Amino acid sequence: MADTGSLVEEVTGESESKARGDLRRIVVGGLVGGIAGGLGTLAFSAVLALALFLDAFDPVQFGEMAVMAGLSDPLAGEGDPVLGYLIFVGGGMTTWPFLFAALHEYLPGWRMAVSGITFAAIGWAGFAIAFYSPNVSLPMFLVLTFIGQCLYGLVMGLAFEYAEPRTDIAFVGTTFQ
Repeated sequence: MADTGSLVEEVTGESESKARGDLRRIVVGGLVGGIAGGLGTLAFSAVLALALFLDAFDPVQFGEMAVMAGLSDPLAGEGDPVLGYLIFVGGGMTTWPFLFAALHEYLPGWRMAVSGITFAAIGWAGFAIAFYSPNVSLPMFLVLTFIGQCLYGLVMGLAFEYAEPRTDIAFVGTTFQ
């Protein structure tokens, strides 16, 4: 009986070494995205801390995120703001960087850092709607969260830019030549 090749070749339709290379690029891309999003979230968190200090942000909004995720106290019905913040950080390190990596070539900006600002500015509208509380000053909330969101996009884009020439990630490439 003739050898038909490895299971990997049979399933993927490509050589085992090419499939391993693809897997490596996926793992490295995921790590780069997580690091880029984590750095961006750290920058955004600093601005949120300032907004919190200036009474322009209510941390109860993070508690509501925990409630939506089903992580609330069943008796009190209140979510823990720390758990909500951890969900926020998780999204900032996974969902948003991967969406940015997929969409950055279609966004305005000649560098990933600039398209990162564009991406974050678009996302700010959803953030502002989801996290606004009537207990805070609306103008200060809007200004500080917009600055924080744009800082998130800038830092995330810069991290992707830094990593791109140092790795061979298929989905991360700058649009400038």
